[in-house]
Amino acid sequence: MKGRDTYSYIQIGLLLRYLVNVNATNKIAGVLECINTLKSRLEEVDFKVSSSNFTTSFFGEVESKLLEIDQGGSLGSELAKKLSDEIFVLERHVLSEGVTKIVHVIPERRFNSDYLLNHQYKLLKPGDFEKLPELAQYDFKSSCRCLLFGESTAAAFHILRATEGTLKNYYFHHKKQNRLKKPMWGSILIELQKKTRNKPPQTLLNSLDLIRDSYRNPTQHPDATYDIDGAQDLFGLCIDVIGKMAKDL
Repeated sequence: MKGRDTYSYIQIGLLLRYLVNVNATNKIAGVLECINTLKSRLEEVDFKVSSSNFTTSFFGEVESKLLEIDQGGSLGSELAKKLSDEIFVLERHVLSEGVTKIVHVIPERRFNSDYLLNHQYKLLKPGDFEKLPELAQYDFKSSCRCLLFGESTAAAFHILRATEGTLKNYYFHHKKQNRLKKPMWGSILIELQKKTRNKPPQTLLNSLDLIRDSYRNPTQHPDATYDIDGAQDLFGLCIDVIGKMAKDL
């Protein structure tokens, strides 16, 4: 899913109003530019039925005549009338098709909505997102989208998976020998706590243990749910520890 602002819809309406009211004095070059822009906007918003109007023989005939005439000239009364009639038909189709389209308004979150939907990597320091394992990147993106669309429990689930996936890579980075056969969140923290050389910052380990005990373990329960505020609280905590771990990866 990609985000789109509502200006394309407004522009379609403005172009239709302009073209349906053309007169003999309108310059052909400007009219053609408006027609091409209208085509592009209808394709952008996926108005397939309305877009098909441009492929009809009636509209094709009008457009061909426009292209044959000197682009610096004016429409003239006859061509202006034909074009206005065709655009009037198109306008009715656009209005009918518009009834079938639903635009969802996304409520504001504590985090940038555009980042959550389209540029999730910007929620971390430059270069940090690329350091995460592939599955953690997937879960991080999924959590962002779920948070934006109000799927709070799913957002919590995915950000915890992203955190645990990053933690495993962080563990492998710090532990080169005698690694755990099945590295799990709790056992990883115990191993990292035991290190005497190049031990991770205690504040980071404390934060990871807090997330494990207060969020990760309870979230595994089938009856656990999150509201949007709880999910955003957790999201902020996880972004912090993921960024700190990515710094060393």
